[in-house]
Amino acid sequence: MDSNGGHQHPLRYSFAQAFGERDPDQGVVIQEADMISAVRFNERGDMIATGDRGGRIVLLRRVDQPKSTSKKTGRRKKALLRAAQNKKDEANKAAGGEGAVRAADPPEFRFWTQFQSHEPEFDYLKSMEIEEKINQIRWVRQVSGAHRLISSNDKTIKLWRISEREVKALASFSSDQLHGADGGSVGTNGVARPIPSKLVGYGAKRLVIPELETAGSMVSATPRRTFSNAHAYHINSISMNSDDEVFLSADDLRVNLWNLNAGGVGFNILDIKPDNMEDLTEVITSAEFHPQHCNLFIHSSSRGVVKLVDLRQSALCEGWAREFEEPEDLGSGQSFFSEIIASISDIKFSPDGRYILTRDYMTLRLWDVNMERAPVVVIPVHEHLRARLSDLYENDCIFDKFQCDFSHDGGSIVTGSYNALFQTYSSANGAATALEASVDFVSGTSGRRHMSAEALAANLIAGASAQELVDPTRRVTQVHSSPKSHIAAVATGPALYVYYA
Repeated sequence: MDSNGGHQHPLRYSFAQAFGERDPDQGVVIQEADMISAVRFNERGDMIATGDRGGRIVLLRRVDQPKSTSKKTGRRKKALLRAAQNKKDEANKAAGGEGAVRAADPPEFRFWTQFQSHEPEFDYLKSMEIEEKINQIRWVRQVSGAHRLISSNDKTIKLWRISEREVKALASFSSDQLHGADGGSVGTNGVARPIPSKLVGYGAKRLVIPELETAGSMVSATPRRTFSNAHAYHINSISMNSDDEVFLSADDLRVNLWNLNAGGVGFNILDIKPDNMEDLTEVITSAEFHPQHCNLFIHSSSRGVVKLVDLRQSALCEGWAREFEEPEDLGSGQSFFSEIIASISDIKFSPDGRYILTRDYMTLRLWDVNMERAPVVVIPVHEHLRARLSDLYENDCIFDKFQCDFSHDGGSIVTGSYNALFQTYSSANGAATALEASVDFVSGTSGRRHMSAEALAANLIAGASAQELVDPTRRVTQVHSSPKSHIAAVATGPALYVYYA
C-alpha cells in the first residue's frame, strides 16, 4: 500500500456477466431508447440500477449471497470468521505457491424489476422538448425494508420507492372436510374446526373456510415525490448527503439543495450566473457531496478547476474553502482544442474522503484534499488521440463525457473509453490494466484477450477508425464500482457488463 492509500498494481478484473448484449451483425436493430445512460450500485452492493434514454430504470439484484439480516455480527464472531479466512488463505498459498491468491467467486445478478421513470415532456414557455433520458441515479437509504432511489432527466428529479410483497391466491374452499359427531367439522389434516353455536342454531352442518397460498411475489415502484421547476439548464449531477436526508442537484450555472421530505422546496446554494451573460467564462460540469462530512461538497468547471465548498461559511456559497487547479504549462502551446479538452466531465471523492478524482477528455487526475498546488497522480487516458483532435471535433466526439470511479478500498481507479475499452489504474502510480467490454473479447474470438494494457489501448483507440469512434454502441461512458466489494458495472451501448476481482 502506497502512502496515498493506493495499491502499486491495479485490480485485474475478470468477466462475470453480460446483460442486453446484442449483435448488429445478425440483423438486430439497436434502438436509441435502449442505450444505457446511467449506472449505479446501491450502498450494500447487492443491487444495480441502470437508466436508459427511453426513461426506463432496470434493477438487477444479486442472488449468489445470503440476504442480510437485522442481527449484527458480534466482535467475537467477526474475529473467528476473520481467523478462519486467514487460515484458508494460508492453505491456498501453501498449495499454489508463495504468490498464489485466493480466487474470488464471480457474482451473479438477475433481473428484478423495470419501471418507467420519466416521460417526454414539452416546455411551452421556452418551446423546448424535454427528453425522457435518465441522466443520474442515486440510491437512498432503505425505509421499512423498501428500496428507494432518486432519478433525474434534464429538468425533473423523482424519488421512487421500490418494494416487494408476497401475492396470495385462493387455493380451495375446504370442500373436502369431514363432519364431526358433535356437528363440528374436522379438516383433512385432523385439526378440529368447531362450528360457531350461532350458525348451528340456524341449521348449519358444514363450515366452508377458504384457504390461501403464496403465489409468488410482486415488485412495485411508486413515485413518492417530484423535485422540479428549479433548474433553467440541464441537470448534470445529483448527489446524496451523508445524512441521507438532503441531496444536491447541479446544472450549468446553479447548485440547489433539496430535502427528501419536502418535494416542492429547494434552496439555491451556488449561483455563478453573471449579470451579463457575455461575461460568462465557465460553467459547472459536476458536483458531489463529501462521503463523511455533510457540510462539504465539491464542484468542477469547464476550465478544469475543482472547488471545495463549506456550507457552514454562508447560505449562498459565493466563495470556496479550497481550489484545485493544475498550474498552466507555459512550455506546451495552447491550441483551439485546449479549453474543450480541459473541461471536467466527472469528479469523485475517494471512499475515505481524502482524495478527489477528476476526469476530463484526455486525463485522470488524483488530488489530495490537503494539497492544492498540484495533483498527486496524473494519468493520460487518451494520449493516443491527441493527434486526432481535429477529426474528433468534426464528428463531435471531443464533447463526450466519460465517468470515473474508485474501487471500494480506494486503491484502484476505473474509467472507460472508445471501442468498448474499460481501463483500471492504480491510484498510487497510475499503472494500468485494460479490458474490452464485449462478448468477442471474453470468448477470445477477437484475438485481443492476451494483449497488455498498452497494446490493447493502442489497438482499440489509436488504431480505431473514425466510424468506430463515433459508434455509440461501443462507447464506455458509464462505469461504477460496488462500494462493498471489487465488482464493477460497465455500460456499452445497450449492454451492461459486470466484472469482479
